[in-house]
Amino acid sequence: MTNGGYANGPDSSRTVRQAPFALREWFVWRRLRWHLAALAAAILFLGYLGPFGTYLRMPFGERMAYWALAVAGNWSLALAFILPAVAWLSGRVPAIVCVLGGGLAASLPGTLLIVAVQLLFGGAMPESVETGELFLSNALIHLALGLIVWGTIELPMRQAGGAPFSEPAAKWPDGDPGGGTAAPPPLLERLPVALRGRLLHLQMRDHYVEVHTDRGSELVLMRFGDALKELGGTEGMQVHRSHWIARAAVKKVVRRAGRTAAFLENGAEVPVSRRYARALSDANWV
Repeated sequence: MTNGGYANGPDSSRTVRQAPFALREWFVWRRLRWHLAALAAAILFLGYLGPFGTYLRMPFGERMAYWALAVAGNWSLALAFILPAVAWLSGRVPAIVCVLGGGLAASLPGTLLIVAVQLLFGGAMPESVETGELFLSNALIHLALGLIVWGTIELPMRQAGGAPFSEPAAKWPDGDPGGGTAAPPPLLERLPVALRGRLLHLQMRDHYVEVHTDRGSELVLMRFGDALKELGGTEGMQVHRSHWIARAAVKKVVRRAGRTAAFLENGAEVPVSRRYARALSDANWV
């Protein structure tokens, strides 16, 4: 992948901006705050109740520390397994299968983490390890929490393009650009409301698609091919394995030194690979 440079040559200082760290969208504050709130609630709830005998064995402060390590560690493991599973398998298997499969996979290192925490606080190996009861309990907790977190945090936020429960459905900010009543491209529903303008450019960045509109840009966790299916009636063309551009956004197409590039209204210079240059010419874009 070229990160905005030419397909067969060096990057240009006038190409689209460099790709940010691939996990940026997972841990921006608007997502993290919901996970932190839910995590804190789970720690306080379990620390107060003291399940699995911790209420009798530990004073309140030690009990809270125990559950903070156990819950935070397993929560992190669940995210580390579930989110990549959704990113890589989205479109091939239902998201719910990715969530359950990722949660089940996370329960194995999660069980080892519980053993380590138990050794740290209790100085002894849990008896339920030998019978497999500890793994089974941890797996059930992972599956339940995975479904709850996915349904109450991740899924609403992905559908809204921002913090859960706060974004209305997509609409053209200034009316349909074509002057009619056509519905906006489904892809816009994944963006924050403030960015839902005219689609200009899509760029694949690892497991993300960077969506550029006339109001700004946003990373969306999805496959590039799935993003192309959500363009609705927007006239445009894929010009590179990592780029799609809208017809109305193109200011000019230039061929120089054997390479072709499209210049867009937002200042981006998008590479056009040889595979797609002929189609661009046949469509009279050049």
